[in-house]
Amino acid sequence: MIRQKVNILKEVLALSILMLSCLSFADEFNYKEYSNFIGTKASNISGYGIYYSRSISENYRLQGMGIVYYYELSKENEQRTIINYDIGLEIQRYIYSGGNMRSYILAGGYYYFDDDTSTLTDETQVINHSYNIGVGLGFEFYYKKLVINIDLGYKFFEDNLKTYVNGVYAYPELERTTKVGAGIGIGFMF
Repeated sequence: MIRQKVNILKEVLALSILMLSCLSFADEFNYKEYSNFIGTKASNISGYGIYYSRSISENYRLQGMGIVYYYELSKENEQRTIINYDIGLEIQRYIYSGGNMRSYILAGGYYYFDDDTSTLTDETQVINHSYNIGVGLGFEFYYKKLVINIDLGYKFFEDNLKTYVNGVYAYPELERTTKVGAGIGIGFMF
C-alpha cells in the first residue's frame, strides 16, 4: 500500500513538473476581441454545469461553473425530493494559440453536494459532501463564435460517507481516490 502511494506521488510530481515547464511557452491569444465565454461543461476535474470564463490577463483565463438540480425519488412507502449542486473553479494558462484553436494547462477543483442515499441490505450510506482537485491539459477549438473544449488530466477526490445500520448512525468514512480525469464543453464567445 505504501508502494502504491509512492507511485501515485511520483506520477503527480512528474505531471506537475511537465506542466510547470510548459508555462514559459505561451503564445499570444488570437481572439483578444472576445474576453468572455459562456456555455455548458462536464468535467470531473473542475466541475459540471453552466460555465462563465473570462480572460484575466494576456496568458490566463479564469472559469467558474456550477449547476443545481433536483428530482423526485419514490421507493415503496417513501417519497423524497433530492437536491444536488456543484460549484467549480478553474484557472487556465495558455500554452499555444493558433488561428482556430488553443491549448492550455489547467488547475481546478469543485465541491459537490449530494442529497441522495444508497441502501445495501441493512446498511445505508449517505454521501453529502464531495471535494475534487485536479490538473490537466486542455484544448479549445473555435468556429466563428462557437467554442468546443476538451480536457484531460489527473485528479484527486474525497467523499465524506456516513454509514447507518438499521437506521442508526454507525460510523463516518473518508473515501479518497486519485485517477485520470476528463471533460468536454461547448460555449460561445462574446
